[in-house]
Amino acid sequence: MKTKKTLALLLSATLCTGLLPVTAAMAEESEKPEITFPLEEPITLTAWRVSPTSDPKLGITTFNDIEAVQAWEEATNIHIEWQIPASGQEQTNFNLMISSGDYPDLIWDIGQYYVGGLDKAISDGVIIPLNDYMDNYLSDYNALISQNDFVYRDCKTDEGNFPAVYFINTPDQGPWYGMVIRQDWLDECGLEAPVTYDDWHDVLTAFKEKYDAKAPLALNPNAGDVFNVFSAGYGVGVLGASGRGFINVDGTVKFSPIEDGYRDYLSMLHDWYEEGLIDPDFYSNTSFVYVPTDDLWATGNAGAWPDIYSLIDMRPYMGADEENQDMNVVPIPAPVKEEGDQLHLRQYNFTRGTGTCAISTSCEYADIAAAYLNLGSQEKWAWLAYYGVEGDTYTVEDGKPVYTDKILNNPDGLSANDAMIKFCFRSAGMYIWDRELQTAGPKALQAINEVWPSNADGDYMMPNITMTSEEANRYSTIMGDVNTYVQENTTAFILGDKDFDEWEDYVETLKDMGVEEAISYQQAALDRFNER
Repeated sequence: MKTKKTLALLLSATLCTGLLPVTAAMAEESEKPEITFPLEEPITLTAWRVSPTSDPKLGITTFNDIEAVQAWEEATNIHIEWQIPASGQEQTNFNLMISSGDYPDLIWDIGQYYVGGLDKAISDGVIIPLNDYMDNYLSDYNALISQNDFVYRDCKTDEGNFPAVYFINTPDQGPWYGMVIRQDWLDECGLEAPVTYDDWHDVLTAFKEKYDAKAPLALNPNAGDVFNVFSAGYGVGVLGASGRGFINVDGTVKFSPIEDGYRDYLSMLHDWYEEGLIDPDFYSNTSFVYVPTDDLWATGNAGAWPDIYSLIDMRPYMGADEENQDMNVVPIPAPVKEEGDQLHLRQYNFTRGTGTCAISTSCEYADIAAAYLNLGSQEKWAWLAYYGVEGDTYTVEDGKPVYTDKILNNPDGLSANDAMIKFCFRSAGMYIWDRELQTAGPKALQAINEVWPSNADGDYMMPNITMTSEEANRYSTIMGDVNTYVQENTTAFILGDKDFDEWEDYVETLKDMGVEEAISYQQAALDRFNER
């Protein structure tokens, strides 16, 4: 095995540096045989992948229990032996697998578990770069990611490697998270939906006065929400959100908590806190991550909050008390300073997802494995993965797959989401996320397609950057203390325990703690990304 890995390392280095003579490379290209499915002779590939579920009622102990996987095997003549780590032991199991040197043929989601990044996984001889496969065995995947230059760069590493086959959102995904408000309260107060922060102040004041709401606006302990929805109008993010407060403004990295916009945002929240317009216990409500706890929304103690799109239509039926079962919760655009402002932060999914499948250096059928992974970038195969077997779990209507009642109204009482897990699976390549919309209510569809993206894009979002090991180690050391200090002072400024006259001292303390150095690591990684 060591001899095989040494050879793989040498080959990987040659491919990455482009040292093969052009004539030899052309000759090798011309000699590559075409691979068609099903294979004439069956083969077995091993694969490490986290289980799709730990719910015993679904009866899934391995991916081979899933009907769509069984159909995929029959259509390819490739059997997969799955190595599935125990729930809660994924990282430990992964580390043991890597340290053993005995790798499976395919490693799913390696980017989420491999310390040091995917370039290091290649240089360490764990996985092979896919560069030499892109024009042939991965041609459909190559075509899929080549439709957009940003996506193409996003699927490469800083060193120019294509390390794995990624999940590519098909089509691009709208925001699945944003602000909601009780329309019934607006109607009863005779008010229009708020647009600016000033409008929001007036609406929340009315909610406070008419309904004696404890938290007219419910915000989580980060002084906002998970995805910077409420702070976006000030052009800043908050801790706990994607990127931990770092934003990308036209190629320049900024750390929101030291920006003037952050100070102004906290100043507004301080005033609202003093007036009783936000939850007085926001800073201690650690169970409020994505959505508010039941004691706020279900009891009439909140009139607006950030929410997940799929929950909006169900809110009246999710435990609301008797007086609030007629609540009319609707999506609403994020607040702005001035009417007509365009925001650049929101819940945002890049076209390239984080899921991957890589081919290890132990794989004896690398060509076949690449061709196998390429299938997920062909529509008919993606439909098999994400919709299951035609005529069983889906039919085609007007050229589009539509789930049958086996998914939407499962005869065994499974929810639609559970039925998708039981009968379908997620393949690399096309990630057909919008299948979920077949189970969404009208308000959910309005939120994700119309309301939440109406005044906000993701232009300030940091892309999927990669730090070097040295940068990452130093960055982690700095940000541990920085994040703690920012969180403590954010709460103190809002509560009034710290005066805004101390803002400059707060910023200088963060600089003394090394925040500018941390910014420089983010900037260097962003620059490398932009140069790919």
